[in-house]
Amino acid sequence: MEEQPLFDDPSINRTYHELRSQPGHPNDAIEQPAVRSLIPTLQDKVVVDLGCGAGAMARWATQQGAASVHAYDASRRMIDEATRLTSDPRIRYEQRRIEDLDLAADSIDVVMSGLALHYVADFERVANLVANGLKQSGTFVFSVEHLIMTCADRNWVEAPNGTRLHWPVDRYLHEGPRLVHWLGAEVPRQHRTVAHYLNALIDAGLLIRRVLEPGPDTATLKQWPNLADHLPRPSFLLLRADRPSA
Repeated sequence: MEEQPLFDDPSINRTYHELRSQPGHPNDAIEQPAVRSLIPTLQDKVVVDLGCGAGAMARWATQQGAASVHAYDASRRMIDEATRLTSDPRIRYEQRRIEDLDLAADSIDVVMSGLALHYVADFERVANLVANGLKQSGTFVFSVEHLIMTCADRNWVEAPNGTRLHWPVDRYLHEGPRLVHWLGAEVPRQHRTVAHYLNALIDAGLLIRRVLEPGPDTATLKQWPNLADHLPRPSFLLLRADRPSA
């Protein structure tokens, strides 16, 4: 029997939306601006969104002039939420696991994915799927939870008085599934090295164009001082890879 998608669990879904609604959330203040900085001009482009969640990136893409966005997510609750929040007919939502997709060859200008691919076990399949679906000079931009976040316990090493000293890195080269205590539950992640991500893209025939490990800038820290926790270590890894032109 297929396992229930993570965000179809009512408790996890509710806690996730409560977390994301908090002002100054790092996804909104750090990760999303960095993702958007890597995405090329979307005017009249055909776009695919892998792991679309509630559809924020898909809606942003049409605001940038995308001709169409086909957005996928494994969670029925997320797809229902995205549909409820979206009125633009250029966006089509579909409940599908990323692992089960079959994108038409040479049909897509931009594939984007925000913090979804660290749930997928077979990244090589994703890289080849995307490379096949992209048109020549097409672009793949995605973010994942940073590998120093997925490799070990997600807890600071603290002094006896509670002062945070450093972030532990352990078992970095031991790739595979992890269980992370998040949203009040033990949540699965797939831990990979940076080399794993890069080499999978290269082996799929894509060209690495940019790698980002963003943290909060001065203006963001001034507005949201609590994001200083994201200065000692990056929380996100972002990659842009393009399909070569002929």
